[in-house]
Amino acid sequence: MSDLWASPWTWGAAATVVVASGVGVALGALSGRKKYSTEDFGRTDGEGDAQPFELPEDAKGRDLVPRRCAQAGLPDDVATFLNFVALGEAGWNPLVALGDPSLVPDGIKVRVDMNEAAGARRAYERRADIFADCPHSPQDYQFGSGGLFGALPAYWLYHFRNTPLRCASPFEVFDPAFAVAGAYSFARGVSLHPAFEGNVRSLRAGWGSLKRMVDRSYDGKLAKWRRQARTLGLPESYIDGPAPEFPKLDLLELYHRLGGELARSGKAVA
Repeated sequence: MSDLWASPWTWGAAATVVVASGVGVALGALSGRKKYSTEDFGRTDGEGDAQPFELPEDAKGRDLVPRRCAQAGLPDDVATFLNFVALGEAGWNPLVALGDPSLVPDGIKVRVDMNEAAGARRAYERRADIFADCPHSPQDYQFGSGGLFGALPAYWLYHFRNTPLRCASPFEVFDPAFAVAGAYSFARGVSLHPAFEGNVRSLRAGWGSLKRMVDRSYDGKLAKWRRQARTLGLPESYIDGPAPEFPKLDLLELYHRLGGELARSGKAVA
């Protein structure tokens, strides 16, 4: 995982791709997109007909994460931190990815980064046994990272390994409810690491790289994080203050409180 978009609207044109209707509309010389069925997202209209992977207009923007967190009853400081991360990772846009455009589903804006795709592949291969009986292609786990928090699919699904969502589509990282629930669990895991210093900057550093948190090699990120804090109307000192606590929660229940629809009564998962 890495910061998807330091500034989401300043990508290099040759590296930016929008995958739409099964065709990659590239601003560089890229081709060969894979066309995905909307069934890959596990969403139907209740009668088995696949629905497009699209979000309502009010599901985007700086209020998306705080609104979902309030809906789920999460504390304000948790919502603030997750919104801070979502700004840096995705510019508050849930439909963005970093990785291999040929593996990304329709409707996702992609920044090409084959190293990120390689990282997703390694993450999947380390936990492939957990997903061995799931109906998805191994490639689906390996496109790179995406969604509000720059999630590697295998990482987020690993957090759901003891729930019915273990075999959910890897593309659920683009769904806000799944993304926020996974982010909560991921933040809890980082906060339990022995190198965690208890402050926001340490937790934010561990988000992109535990190594960066362990060896404290994140000085080059501090100016950017302070700017992002200002964007949220927070003082620059926010990153030096105490990080929120992430007590253990029932992750499936949290996902449903956030508005997630999978694994409800009568709802298919894979």
